[in-house]
Amino acid sequence: MSTNQTFGAAPADGRPAAPDVHRARVRLVLGLLAAAALGSLLWWGRWETAPQHAYPDTYWYARQAATMTGTPSAEADRFAARLVCRKGMPSPRRGVPCVAGTRQWAADMPPRYQRIFTTRPGYSLTMAPFVLVFGERGMVLATAALAVLAGVLAALAVRLLGGGLVSSLAATALLFLLPTGFWLSRLLAEAGATAFALAALCAAVPLLRPGGTARGRLLLGGAVLAGLLGSTVTRPATGLLLSAALTAVFAALTLLRRRRAGWEPGLVVFTAACGVATAVWLGLSAALDIPGAAETLQDKFTVHFTRPDVPDPWPRLVELNRDFWPAQLNAWWNGGAPLAASPFLALLLVGFAALFRALPGRAALLFATTGATGLLTLVAHPKESEADRLVLVIWLPVVVGLAMLLGRPARPAPDSAGEPGRPPA
Repeated sequence: MSTNQTFGAAPADGRPAAPDVHRARVRLVLGLLAAAALGSLLWWGRWETAPQHAYPDTYWYARQAATMTGTPSAEADRFAARLVCRKGMPSPRRGVPCVAGTRQWAADMPPRYQRIFTTRPGYSLTMAPFVLVFGERGMVLATAALAVLAGVLAALAVRLLGGGLVSSLAATALLFLLPTGFWLSRLLAEAGATAFALAALCAAVPLLRPGGTARGRLLLGGAVLAGLLGSTVTRPATGLLLSAALTAVFAALTLLRRRRAGWEPGLVVFTAACGVATAVWLGLSAALDIPGAAETLQDKFTVHFTRPDVPDPWPRLVELNRDFWPAQLNAWWNGGAPLAASPFLALLLVGFAALFRALPGRAALLFATTGATGLLTLVAHPKESEADRLVLVIWLPVVVGLAMLLGRPARPAPDSAGEPGRPPA
């Protein structure tokens, strides 16, 4: 997407004036810097909202990050145990001091369980340089950097969609004020997985508009591929489902578009990038025996591999979902209390309505599909105590929809090239 398509109309000869391009780039950079400052402030506020910043998963990520810096295994164990205890995680062993109890708990975990975390190195790999330089504080700094990056990318997505400065800053604010903000401020992989997913979505926005050069489309397709793979190696439940869902939805859209008007290069490249991301991870999983959905189900039904494998994990998952969803839907519908309003459901409905009101069809479809993968993640891992964490990406369409509605006309912008919010010239 050209600069003039994003920030204003081109001159009569079709070429943007150099001063206009320069001013648009300066405004964009300053806006993103403002989003970074706002995101940093809101992240700190979210960090302070709850005393517990670490969870059992944090131990494995911290241990792997320390190991990546060359720390011996025993010292990496101590480093990870000290960190999670200082960041509010209670001792996993009742009556045992936290550090000692955490190390005992970790030592008792079967290698199969540990491998679930060691085969998703994205978060730990990002943290390793910070840990090497800053020690335990590096974990906090790395997580903050990933979360702030997610806030900046949310702002960038809105700018690419045609929103102004107010809308882009609103996107950053909403990302941290909605439930996403809590999990982005915990020492978990959610910050990295969300940032990489948003990077892929930012690259997708201009790619899904008609026009552009073949080189530009390939570069954007590569960025989509890199973002999706980054999200997958950080948190497969987010990245893989997102890649697969986008492949399915946009393959159908590509074929429909072909029947009406022929192949559209941007759609083809985007769909191919999503499909390649899905295939690459599935191929690596098979070649390297990376734990997949079947293994995580065994982990659940064998209580972290402390019991024999079950012969029927998939039928058990179906049964578990049958028991899980009535209560979960009731909680979302009325907060568990008869006739009570559900802020969760109200925000989702308003956010998705805003998304389709403020955006052109395929851009709205892009973010709506992303949000739907949150529900797919919960279907694959139906667990009430982690439901809000598992559905995290369901809030991304709400963030974009509400932010865009602040600075957009009442009707959607066109899918074709031109100034956003106005018919093409």
